[in-house]
Amino acid sequence: MTAQQVEDGDRPLIPQPAMTREALRDAVRRIDMPSLAALDRECHEAFDRAAETGAINPLRFFLIKWATHVAIHRWPARAAALREAERIVGDSASTEQQFQDAMATSSRILAEAQREIGL
Repeated sequence: MTAQQVEDGDRPLIPQPAMTREALRDAVRRIDMPSLAALDRECHEAFDRAAETGAINPLRFFLIKWATHVAIHRWPARAAALREAERIVGDSASTEQQFQDAMATSSRILAEAQREIGL
């Protein structure tokens, strides 16, 4: 937990789940229901790619992506900060400094989430 999250009074909506398909699906269902269809679609695609290639990397990448997604979205302030950073990056009216600050925010949030999942 970062100092900023404590100061903002932000608390996680759920504990970080295990990095398994079912645990991540349940977490997404609880904290980000609109993304559930994408998770299911990507899970099936990863399984199909793994079956076609005989490699586990598609499954591993799927689990890492969705564990990171949950690590971000289980903290409401973190998810809001990422959405705002993405908005600024996509806004052609943003200044160079706003763009750079938003990119730094996005990178920090991603690094925090990846540390939480053990990467």
